[in-house]
Order: sequence, then structure tokens, then C-alpha cells
Amino acid sequence: MCGIAGFIDKTKTRDDLEKMTTCIRRRGPDDSGIFFENNVGLGHRRLSIIDLSTAGHQPMTFEDLVIIFNGEIYNYKEVQSELKSKGYSFNSTSDTEVVIKAFHCWGAECVNRFIGMFAIAINNIKDNSLFLFRDRAGVKPLFYYVKHGRLAFSSELKSFKYYLTKEERQAIDTDALSEFLSIGYISRNRSILKDVKKLPPGHYLKFQGGKATITQYWNVSFQENKEWLRRKEEDLLDELDCLVQSAFRYRMVADVQVGVFLSAGVDSSLVTAVLSKHYGQLRTFTIGFNERGFDESSDAKKIADYLGTIHTERTLTQKDAYQILDTFYDIYDEPHGDNSCVPTTFVSQIAKEAGVKVVLSADAGDELFGGYERYSDYMRRWNQLQKLGSGGRWAGHHVFNLLSKLSPGAYANKMGRFSDILSKNGFIDFYQTIIRMSSTDELKSVFPSFQEINSMNLEGDILNQMCEWDFNRYMVDDILSKVDRATMYHSIEGREPFLDHRLVEFAAQLPVEYKIRNGQTKYLLKKLLGRYLPHELYDLPKRGFGAPLQLWIKQHYHDQFNEVLGNTNGFFDKKEVSSLLSQYNQGKEINYVLLWYLFSFQLWYQKWTKEN
Repeated sequence: MCGIAGFIDKTKTRDDLEKMTTCIRRRGPDDSGIFFENNVGLGHRRLSIIDLSTAGHQPMTFEDLVIIFNGEIYNYKEVQSELKSKGYSFNSTSDTEVVIKAFHCWGAECVNRFIGMFAIAINNIKDNSLFLFRDRAGVKPLFYYVKHGRLAFSSELKSFKYYLTKEERQAIDTDALSEFLSIGYISRNRSILKDVKKLPPGHYLKFQGGKATITQYWNVSFQENKEWLRRKEEDLLDELDCLVQSAFRYRMVADVQVGVFLSAGVDSSLVTAVLSKHYGQLRTFTIGFNERGFDESSDAKKIADYLGTIHTERTLTQKDAYQILDTFYDIYDEPHGDNSCVPTTFVSQIAKEAGVKVVLSADAGDELFGGYERYSDYMRRWNQLQKLGSGGRWAGHHVFNLLSKLSPGAYANKMGRFSDILSKNGFIDFYQTIIRMSSTDELKSVFPSFQEINSMNLEGDILNQMCEWDFNRYMVDDILSKVDRATMYHSIEGREPFLDHRLVEFAAQLPVEYKIRNGQTKYLLKKLLGRYLPHELYDLPKRGFGAPLQLWIKQHYHDQFNEVLGNTNGFFDKKEVSSLLSQYNQGKEINYVLLWYLFSFQLWYQKWTKEN
């Protein structure tokens, strides 16, 4: 795991590149390197995981190629063997050397041979081209800028403070801000800055002659394979077991100590159980809460005791939470509204203090195997709406729209959301509306430039439409972004065992009845866990990985809430924000989530503009 930054730009200097790279040094405190030649700048910060020697130093060169690389290629030994059979020799045991020689051998198509997580930049000095690659699932971030025949890129947005003009640094993408106020994160190819984009997962960018072309090399469609309905359940279970063992064991490839984030949930329990079987005693890390309804540490300890792990447990106190919130936008360099960022950052800190350099985080099980409780609920609601017919939905839309204008406070928001929901004809539009925390009218009143989230064209049954939407948006730009920033802030590497592309492709084809059956979510995955753990250890109510943020804010951040939201910038309607704030101060029922998103954006914006 590392950090990368660079550009092709004749107006920039080596000093500019040094600044772009130095500001992401937490991603790689072990080593740094710079390549600066013929208008090309490549900067690297190294966190040594595989081949800890200086032979793994980056930038690395081979003939006319120069590479900087963030991430891991777990199957690098297999790819290396194939390259050796073609006459290539190797001077290190580093996966970076395998990547650059794979590119030399197969060109951009080499990426299809990799099992891993990565953001890669490769410059061909001979033809003055530069390639950027991002892994299939988007585990590793990669931001880029293309304008006026110039290219810049980085693992994190903060590097662009030292590249963009003052005007570009202050140009906010209002569509991205609309999306953030709707769902609490910024998805897919956008960033909060108008001129900076995210390279989508499963894509590579080629820059040559001042122009960029983006190519998709991998995609997955969540459509059940009807033929699998003829297969025996035990056969599917065996195939899943084999895939899980392979995917999880690949994530243990390292020359340093590896640990696991363990909750009492199905996904992290399965990761810990499978790897304990193959590797013996693991290091596991759990956090607890003093607040009831959030704590599951005692259940996690039972699993750790059963599997015999070396278990570390810490309670996240309000004091700990305040320290993290006070540095929130040092960690997250783009607006982020997910309150689970706090416990994720804290558990990363615990792992770092324990001397672990790699941690496995069991994300994506819900998106792949239908684990969110909301899936069953929304399927039921959609079916009920269809019974109304188009005429009934049209009438209901107008009734609730009128009620929203006549109702006070949070009740108006609820009526507005009902009105929005009833106006939708396609399921995915309905789903995007229902997961939004505010009504369209409420968002427009606070933020006049509000724009609806762009729809995705999805096919198949409605469960798989939800899974695919969440896999491509929520998972990538909320969950994976959160885990990357939290772990990298503490200079440890976070890995995602469930995001092996072979496992993803299996889950995407899995018939719905193996995801949700008789109201039970993650049906097949739980059946698999039953091979490794007693039923009573994992058949527990789902809590998720949230935090009692509303309580903490009221007890500690009341004054800051008023100060920050009392001085909003030109993006928001001050009268509407003042009204929300007044209701908050009076203890009235309000749309607390929208207030938190506004507060979160303002904190980010104040820090960003102050530093720029």
C-alpha cells in the first residue's frame, strides 16, 4: 500500500511534485521517490508490505517504462511464473516489478491477469504516453485532472492543492454537492472539485498527445443465472466455499503481520473463521460502545474465543470520538457524511498501536449477498406501490406534496419524501429516492442549485438492481473510501477479501432465493458460515457499524454547530439553514441527517478554503 501522485505538464516543477507527494506521506511513511523528466513527474510514498528491501523502491524503471503503484497484486507469483516462461528475469520479490514487466509484455491487457487492489501509473518514455489503472472494485482511489492538454493525478484530493490554480481549487462541483446533500457521499466519477474526477473502478486512462481516453476493462452485471436454479444447493455452497477460501487466502499475502477487523457480523466472522482454519492464531480487533444499541463487542469476543484469536478490544468513548471529529478533515479530504467513519478510524488506530501493518476489512458482503435489511422492506413497498396503479400514484403524489407545504418541520420532510416516492415509475428511481434522507423540495429550499442524482440503467429483478446500485455507488464511494482514508491515515493497509473479482462475479449471478429466503438475508453465505461456526454465535440481530453521533454532537458540538451553520457560504439559502438551526436549538424534531450533512460540508469547505 502506498500513495502516488504525478503529472504531465511542462509548466510544473520538481518542487510542485515534491509537495503533491509529501502531503500524502501518511499513505507511505517507509520510503519516497521521485521521477521528473521531460515534463513528466511521478511521485511515490511507500508502505512496505511485500519485499521490504530497497529492491522494491519506486518509481521503478524497466527499459522505456517507469511505474508508480499503490496496492497489491495478490497473484503476482503466478504472473511472474508466466513472465519467466517468456524469458523475463527478476531482480526482486516485489509485485511492482511483476506489474511493470507484465505491462511490457502484454500492454494494457495485462490488467486482466491481476487479482488485487491497485492504482497504477505507467509512463512510456519512448512514446510519451501515460496509463492510469484502477482496480475492478475500486478499493484503491485514483483522482485525475485533464485540461488544456495537461494531466495530473493522485491517490488523494489533497495533492491537487499544489497543482490547481486558485480559481480551480475554489471551483465546487454543484452536482457533486447536490449528491452529497442527498446521500452523504460523492459517487463514481465526480469529486467535490469541478475539474477533478475519479477514475471509475474497472477502467484505465491513456494520456498521449494532450488527450485522454478512458477504457472499461471489467464490468459486472447483477443478473441471476437461471441455469443455477437447476443446481443442487450443496453444489453452489461448495463452489462458494472454494472461492471464499481462495479469495481470503490471497489477502494474507504479505511480508508483515496481518490482522482482521472483527465484529459480530456474518462477514467478518466468516473471514476470521476461514483464515483461522488455514493460518492458526490470528490478530483480531473489535471496538465497543458505552451507548446501548451500538455495542456488539461481547458477541465478537465469543467468536474470537471460539476461534482462538489474539483479540484486542477497546471501547470508543466520547473523548475518543471528539478527538477524531476534531481532525476529521485531515483524514477525509472530501465531504463525507457517514458517521461510521469515526469507529473505522478508531479501530484502525488500535491495529496500528498493536503493530499490525495489514488489516482485513470484511466489506461488500451485504451488497453481494443481499444482506441489508432494507432490501426486503423496499421490495415490499415497491410491490405495494404497483398495486396503486399510475393513477393512484399520481393522485397520492399531489396530495402528499400539498401536505408537505402545509406541515411543520420534520413532518413536512416526511410528506415531501412520500410525494417524491409516489412520482417514480422505474424501480431504481424509486430506490434512489427512498434512500435519500430528504425530500426534493427540502433540498431545493436549502440548496437552490440542487439537482437530482443521475439514474443508472439497470436490468433484472429488483433485488439485484438494489445490490448493483449499492455495489457501484455506496460501496465504492462511501464504504471503500472510508476504509481507505481511515487505514491510510494510520499508515496501515486495508484489504477487502470479499472484493476478489471471482467472488463478485459468482455473487452477481446467484439466484435471488439464495440471497434472501423467507425473510432471511444472506441465506447462502450464512449456510457457509455454518460450516465454520456454531449457529448460536452468528445468528444475531444485525446492528451495522454506526455510531451514536447525534448524542455526541448534542453533548459536545452544540456551540460549533451554531457557529459553523450560522456562517454558511453562498451555496446555501441562509434563511432556510437558519430555520433548521433554530428548530435544532429548540429541541424540535428535525431532519437531523440533512443538518449533519450541511455541517460536515461546511467543516470541509472552511478547511479547504483556509488552506487554499
